[in-house]
This record gives sequence, structure tokens and C-alpha cells, in this order.
Amino acid sequence: MVAAMMSEQPVTRQLVLLCQPMDEQFVCQHILPLLAEHGQQVELLLWSGKLSHLFSAEQRLLCYLPDEALRELVQQAQQNGWQLALLPHPEMRHARYGFGISGDMTSALEDAIFREAEPLDLMLCNETPVFNSVVVGDTFSLIPGEALAERFALRLKRFFRLLSKVGQVTFSAFKLTTHKGKELDTAALGIVAVEHGRSSVLSRRLVADSSANDGMLHALVLVPRSVFEMLRFLFAALFLRDYWNKGTPSFVGHLKTSSLRIQSPKTISYTHDGLIEKTKDLVLRVEPRCLNMVPGRYLAVEDKLPEQKEVFKTQPLPAGKAKTELVTYPLPWIHHAATEEFKDLFLALRESAKATPSYLMLMVLATLLATFGLFANSTPVIIGAMILAPLMGPIISMALGTLRQDEGLMLTSARSIGVGTAVAISCAVIATWLIPLNTINSEIAARISPTLLDLGVAVVSGIAGAYAHARAEVAKSLAGVAIAVALVPPLAVAGIGLGWADFTVFWGAFLLYLTNLVGIILAAVLTFLFLGYSPFHRARRGLALTFLLVVLLSIPLALSFSHMVQEGRIKQQLEGIVLEDIQLRHVQVRPGNPIRISLTLVSRSTIDEAQMDDIKGLIEQKLAQPVELEVGTRVIR
Repeated sequence: MVAAMMSEQPVTRQLVLLCQPMDEQFVCQHILPLLAEHGQQVELLLWSGKLSHLFSAEQRLLCYLPDEALRELVQQAQQNGWQLALLPHPEMRHARYGFGISGDMTSALEDAIFREAEPLDLMLCNETPVFNSVVVGDTFSLIPGEALAERFALRLKRFFRLLSKVGQVTFSAFKLTTHKGKELDTAALGIVAVEHGRSSVLSRRLVADSSANDGMLHALVLVPRSVFEMLRFLFAALFLRDYWNKGTPSFVGHLKTSSLRIQSPKTISYTHDGLIEKTKDLVLRVEPRCLNMVPGRYLAVEDKLPEQKEVFKTQPLPAGKAKTELVTYPLPWIHHAATEEFKDLFLALRESAKATPSYLMLMVLATLLATFGLFANSTPVIIGAMILAPLMGPIISMALGTLRQDEGLMLTSARSIGVGTAVAISCAVIATWLIPLNTINSEIAARISPTLLDLGVAVVSGIAGAYAHARAEVAKSLAGVAIAVALVPPLAVAGIGLGWADFTVFWGAFLLYLTNLVGIILAAVLTFLFLGYSPFHRARRGLALTFLLVVLLSIPLALSFSHMVQEGRIKQQLEGIVLEDIQLRHVQVRPGNPIRISLTLVSRSTIDEAQMDDIKGLIEQKLAQPVELEVGTRVIR
């Protein structure tokens, strides 16, 4: 577009080039020749701290100055209505980003010559011009915008440099007051204030729809509640570009207003375009359309804007006890939620812990459905029973009660779990007496030999269940958690075992149920701890008891797992091999002393007892242990 303007209608302006004496040689050698190529006559002035010249409205000041000198010039230009255009000086980093100036001198000169000047807003910090941003508090956490353009190695170096400062971070108390009088007492690690969105990683993404002349400033309040949360943010901000497409980070508050007062009971450090200052009272405001300037090609300027409304998104910001804890104590590695932050979850789990008539009815229906599905050897029916079962509620409630040592919640949950367990086993026993079947099918057999793998399933399901209860947006996944952990089918199998008076079946199934129960509680306790629902010192006793139960349960599970591994190896060694022209198929292994191997012998001729004895001897030789065979034969003709 600029090239088209140059070719069709050459523009001649009254240009004045302003630079410092130390830059005069560079300007004469590099900038003036470029201006001459465009047919521009330029008057060169040297900046000495203050201009005594009077410039007309038609004259345009091309400024090749560092940020510090430009700040003084802007104040004079604002008062006198001078027309400014900026050129990228090596020490003009903040103004270049703030006004969207190209870093390429040729492009910046084309913009300065051919683009029209616009009335732009100017943000002031205690009445001093701000080109880029004001950062209050710990500045390291608010990464400058140019970090996104750095090479990977530089970004990695920046990350480790920030990482070394994690232990030094402190929160400060702030009182924020907007132009319309809205007030907020909070605590924050840092606040970044920008007039539009080109100054930092945060502002680039979160205020990308802002304009240079909308009369508003944006304050982004950073409140990570834990070291882990902050490290995740720093890493994602530097290395995961798609991270920002997911919206505002959960710990960032956003205020949009024409003026903002930031007060603190203690003296706070802040940086004003990189200059370090200290104060207890900071006033930021936007002077609308006060600066007559040629905007850079990267700056969004709109002629007509809708009426701008204040934005006051403060949900992530701490208040009350949460604010006091953040100011008083070091930033924890894991976020500790204040009571008011999980009040809704706590109330919901208190209700879930109760053995209500609805809970008991669902337990009866789920158990009967599971029992019929087990006898029918029907997986879909059993899955339906898993979804219907209400046991996850009191189990997750038990986990939170254990974590916070809430005896009332623990007792209520334990009572509900115990009553539900008794109801389920009783219903399964009665159903077994009424059903004239006494055969262990595949669905029943799958639930009488629990191993460490089942404990792993329970742990993962417990994590998922606790997280789904703590995060409303993923609560729809609770049905999947119920299917994964399968609490009711083991209880139904235990009841079937009692109905048959087969205590091997009962014990195996009940052990699986206990494994699921304790595994879920342990995982949910750890998940709630990690999410910050209790400090570690309060959770130690409950964690220790739960770990002890898991260790005790792990002993029979480990033995069972060892047997399963052994059986798998034997099947792998024997399945499909040929001994004396006889092939071994359908190998099944059952524990015992000696172990019992069920298999089918396939041959082209009839197999006699002598051959079977030979096969047994070869198998014992191959496995290096005595075996008992249960043999079926098939003859190929």
C-alpha cells in the first residue's frame, strides 16, 4: 500500500529530523540518504534536552531518539501540538513497541513519510508519559513481548533465569480504584498496566482487541497461587504458542478503565518503561487523543469506536483470608485454597456423603442389575450397573474428610459406604438364591483374582473422580469414572459367592472391592491435596492411615500379580508349540501345587495314555517344575 502511494502520488512534506549529537554521524550517513531517495528535504536539529523552536502544524518531526529523550520531547509536543513520527533508535525499545514502529529503518521511514498523523491517546503514570507499560511488583513474572520473537535458545535461557528467582517472589497487598469508583482490596505478585496490547506476552494476547485511541488502559493482575502454577505459566508463555489461544489464564485478573489508582500499605517497586521507581500511591490515567503522531504499521488505530465500558474481571483475585495468607506466607509449592474458595464443593460433598433413600434405592437397583448381568455374562448390562451405582459420592466425600480431618464428614461417609456395601451384598445373595445357576462364567471369573493392576485402575479413577468433583467443567466425565472403577460388580460377585457358600469367590471379589475403595480414597486425597484443599500438616494423619491400608492390601495383590505373570509366561511358552507331532492349543493355567494346566492336544492320529505321559514329561522339563494336566484331544482327519 505504501509502495502504491509512492508511485502514484509522490508526497513532499516539511520534515525536521531530530537526533542527539552522538547520533549525528549515523543520521548523516544512513538516514538522510534514504530520505533523499524519497525526494524529501530535511532540516536536521540536534536534541539538547529542550527545544526552543516553534514548529508549524505542517511540519513533521522525525525523531531518532532514545526512550529517555523521547519522553521529554513528547511532553513538549503534547503541550504545543507538534506532529511527531518515530524512527527506530537502538535505545528506543519501549516507544517502538508501544507505538507499533517497525524495527526496519526503511519501513519506518516510509511510514513516517507517507502515513498520516493521528490523534493518539497517551497513558500517564503519576503524570509522566508511558510508552509501553508500567509493571508493579515482581517484574520478572511479566515477560516482555519481544520474548515471543526470540530464538529457542534465548527463550530457554530466559526461562532458567526466571526459574532461579522463583524462591524470591513475594505478594503485595493492593487497593485498586477505577475511574468509576470501583474498589478492590487484593494481593498480587505483579500488575502490568498498558494502554494497548503490544507490551508483554500477557497484554499481547489478552488485550489484543484494544486500540491506541479508545481512551482506556488495561491492568492485568497476576495472582499465581502456587510455585507450580507460576512455573507452568512461564513455561507455556515462552514455549507453547497455542497456550494463549485458550483464553485468559485462570490466575489473571483484568481491569479496563480510563484511570486506575494503585495503593499499597508498603512501599512497592515498579518499573515505568524499564525505569525502576518506588512509591506507595500510583495513579495511571489515559489522556485521550492528545498526541499528534504518525502511528507505526503494527499499531491498531480506529477512527470510530463504540462507547468504551469499564471491565472489572476480578474472579481470580484473592480477597479476605486468601489475600492475608498470600501476603503473610511464602508462595506455596501447591495452592492452598481458602475455605470460601471451595465452599460449594464442601457443601456438595456433605450432601453426597449421606445415605439418603435415593442413595439406597440406587444401590439396590444397581446391584440387582449387576447381578443379573453377571449371571447372563453380559458386559453391557454390567456397564449399566456401574453407571447407576451411587457409591462414588460418599467415597470422594470420605477422601475430603480424611484430607481435612473432618470427623463428621468421615463418619457420615463411612456410614453411607458401609450401609451401601451391606445392601449390595444382601441383594446379590438374595438374587443368587433365586437364580438356579452355579457356574463361574468369564464375567464372574474376571472379578475374583484382583492384582496390582486393579489397584492402578482404582488410583487413576480416584484422581479422575476427585478432579471431576473439584472442577465443575469436567463433571460430565463422572459416568466414565464410574465405569472405569466398577465398584458395584465386585460387590455383586461377593454376594454371589456368599449365596453359593463359595468363600474363595467371596474373598476374591471382596478384595477387589476393598482395593477399589482404598485406592480411590488414597488417590482422591492426594488429588485434593495437590489442588490445595488442605495444607499438608493437616492431611498427614489421614494420608498415613490411607497409605498403611494400601500397603496391607498390596500384599495379596502383589502375590496375585506374581501368579498372573507366571501364568502368562507359561501360556506364552506352551501355546502353539509342537511336541512329538502333537500341537498344544488353548492353554489355560490355574494356580495350585503343583500348578494345573488345561490344554487341548491336536494330532492327526489318536493320542494314547503313553503319549500323554510323554507330553507331560516334556512340559515339566520345559517349565522346570511339576505340573498337573487337564487334557482335551482333537484329531485331524
